[in-house]
Amino acid sequence: MATTASTTIAGVSVLTGDERSSHLFDLALSADGIEIRRADQPPRRMSWTRVSAWDVERRRDDVVLTLRGDGATTPLRITGWSADDLEALVRSLTSRTAAPEAVAGAPGRDDDPVAESAAPAASRQERRRHARRRRVGGKAVLTVVLLLALATAVTLVLLQSAGVIDWGFLGPTA
Repeated sequence: MATTASTTIAGVSVLTGDERSSHLFDLALSADGIEIRRADQPPRRMSWTRVSAWDVERRRDDVVLTLRGDGATTPLRITGWSADDLEALVRSLTSRTAAPEAVAGAPGRDDDPVAESAAPAASRQERRRHARRRRVGGKAVLTVVLLLALATAVTLVLLQSAGVIDWGFLGPTA
């Protein structure tokens, strides 16, 4: 990657199911690509050619820049920027390289900072989704068991009152 002027955005986080990851990092955008700068790791670089599409979404208090590559989608939450300014910046940077929709990068490589950023968020979302399923599943099983017990009780009472069965512990028949 050649060195060019870059714009650094501080305090970026990966948007997760619980809205904001607590892991903040800096994002340096240049015509050469994206550099992710975390305090506890060396900088990681990714060329714009690895991004097949990008999208900027306005939010009430922030902007979400979603980067897409083959098999990976990473929504980045950015505060302190307007959607128009961020979109203009990314558009100008990507226009100097191949069009983002026309190029597909190699997915899932170990040196892919977007995939690394997305993986923890995706795994947290999967764990949360599975936990929700277990809770809902438990309630559903309990509901079905209680409905079956009620149906059985109603059936026995009806059979007793019709004289088909004569079980004294169910009460007298008329």
